[in-house]
Amino acid sequence: MTAHPRAWSYAQSALIVALCTVVSWQLSPYLRTSNLLMIYLMGTVLVATRLGHGPSIVAAILSVSAFQFLFVPPRFNFALSDVEYLVTFTVLLAVVLIISSRSARLRQNAIAVRQYERQAAAVREAARAVQIAQLQGLAAAALSIGSTLSVEEALRALAEQARDIIGAHLAIARLAPDQDWGRAMQAVSASEEYAPWRESAEASAQLSRLVAQTNHPVRLTQAELDVDSARADAAAPGPARPPVNAWLAAPLVGAAGPHVGVIQLGDKKVGEFTEADEAILVQLAQIGAVAVEKARLYADAERRREVAEQLNAMSHDLATTPDVASLLRTGLRHLGEVFASRVTVLLPDAAGDLTPRWRHPESAAQSVASGIGPADPDAARWVYEHGRPAGLGTGMSSATRTLYLPLVGSRETIGVLHVAPHDVDGRVTPALLLLLETFANQIALAVERATLAEQARQAHLRMETERLRSSLLSSISHDLRTPLAAITGAASSLLWREEEFDPETRRGLKESIYEEAERLARLVENLLDMTRLESGIQARKEWQPLEEVVGAALARLERRLRGRGVVTRLPRDLPLVPIDDVLIEQVLINLLDNAIKYTEPDTPFEISAFGGDGTVTLEVADHGPGLEAGDEERVFEKFYRSAGQHVRGAGLGLAICRGIVQAHGGRIWAENRPGGGAVFRFTLPMELTSVAADTPNA
Repeated sequence: MTAHPRAWSYAQSALIVALCTVVSWQLSPYLRTSNLLMIYLMGTVLVATRLGHGPSIVAAILSVSAFQFLFVPPRFNFALSDVEYLVTFTVLLAVVLIISSRSARLRQNAIAVRQYERQAAAVREAARAVQIAQLQGLAAAALSIGSTLSVEEALRALAEQARDIIGAHLAIARLAPDQDWGRAMQAVSASEEYAPWRESAEASAQLSRLVAQTNHPVRLTQAELDVDSARADAAAPGPARPPVNAWLAAPLVGAAGPHVGVIQLGDKKVGEFTEADEAILVQLAQIGAVAVEKARLYADAERRREVAEQLNAMSHDLATTPDVASLLRTGLRHLGEVFASRVTVLLPDAAGDLTPRWRHPESAAQSVASGIGPADPDAARWVYEHGRPAGLGTGMSSATRTLYLPLVGSRETIGVLHVAPHDVDGRVTPALLLLLETFANQIALAVERATLAEQARQAHLRMETERLRSSLLSSISHDLRTPLAAITGAASSLLWREEEFDPETRRGLKESIYEEAERLARLVENLLDMTRLESGIQARKEWQPLEEVVGAALARLERRLRGRGVVTRLPRDLPLVPIDDVLIEQVLINLLDNAIKYTEPDTPFEISAFGGDGTVTLEVADHGPGLEAGDEERVFEKFYRSAGQHVRGAGLGLAICRGIVQAHGGRIWAENRPGGGAVFRFTLPMELTSVAADTPNA
């Protein structure tokens, strides 16, 4: 049926006429002949409205023929007995034709309406698809632009997304200069036809100014911009490119309302951009403005975090740096690294003139290369006297490209900080100035603290020196007076009354003079040794056998050791030791002298040595009363003498021992022996190199 739709329509019309005939035949006994004709008329109208013009004509002819043959007398033939029926048949045929034509027209109109509706639905669906695609594109653009973390990346993503979504040949995202963020920026996205794009700076700048003035999107032609683009393009180097004849631009407006930049689209075709493109670009501009602000906030947060970390690191370094010079070098290094600047500190000299003391970097080559000269003495003097910053970002001497900050302590201004940014076109914002002042205050307080600490140390040193001098004079006066009195008494007896004494008494007086003179010599020698140690003695190390050093010390004390048994325990395989033999001999002499003073005349001593762990340990042990509790460390202090012992001496011998041992890189300590007495031990480090390599003559 689908192959012959017209034939089926004619067949349907015939079937309808047949149906009308059956109905009329059944009703013919009850209805008049004229009423039966209405049944055929109804069927014909139905065919005309449903099946079209041709089937309706066929239905009209068949209806007239069937009615005339079956119901008009004489029945069952086509002869007409009355002219009236001819008129009826003609009217019936005319009505059918009129109705069929009207129905056909209505049906065509209905078909046209349905086609229009289908086309409108398709258009609406296409528009909806385009809108969905645009929304998806905007969502993807928002994700792409919003995921950037720097202003440069945000501008680049904005230009690329705007060109791709709207379909332009050229996109320029420009960021206006800002007092808080510095110079202008721009990012360009161009099709292959326009790449590499060399902007007509005049046209783009004029369009940016126009958008900035109105703060509204604009659509213009190149002619409306009143810029000779042909001349500008001809002057641009590189291959020729199509001219930009159509422009579309929208402002980048921040959350607080200020104009921060502009997004521009360019195309070679005039009238290329529509209102829909303008609406999309406005939305992209809003997304881009938010992304730029977010990137700026992120950069600001990162900058603040870095500055806080650097400030914390600087505070730690300043707190652990003892002297002023190191403090200033540390502070200037941190300041120069954080703010990318050359930093110089100016301090007043003895005449009160401000002179550069330290700078970072220490070489001025970088600043000279960037055109930054030395500090202005007049500006530095003004800052020092008034305690206020001057230069960049301050309103005072703002013509200069550097910044002067006072180093203000808790009591007074101690100097001036000269900050010269490497980027001479950079801006010093109030926030940046506050950070610089914070760093400067930290440095000033640290320098003041170190200065006060140094003054306190010097005062303490003077007090300690005075106390030691008093103690030394008191001790020495006593230690000098006693042997001098003994020497004077014995000498005067021998001088004036020698004939009254027998030979043995005279010998005793002479021995007394010798012993007291020897005691004076040891006292003077100890004083000289202590002076050498305090002035920074340097041990002249040479590889020496300890047996010879121990033997030399025992030989010098031979007379005082008479009657005492001295036991030496020195292993045969004891290696050579890198020492200053004269100083180590003095250590052994002082330890033995200390043992002689605090033990009975017949008490024996032991001298031992043993090696291990890269050191050689020597010890001097006695069988005396031992050390009092708490004196194990104090006995090595200068002028200290045990309160429970009444022994002559200045209290310098053991202090000298500690100084000499420490000069060799070793340590010395004392402790009581389990069986009674005291033992003094000290270690001497061994060199790791072979003896033969360092001492070829050994």
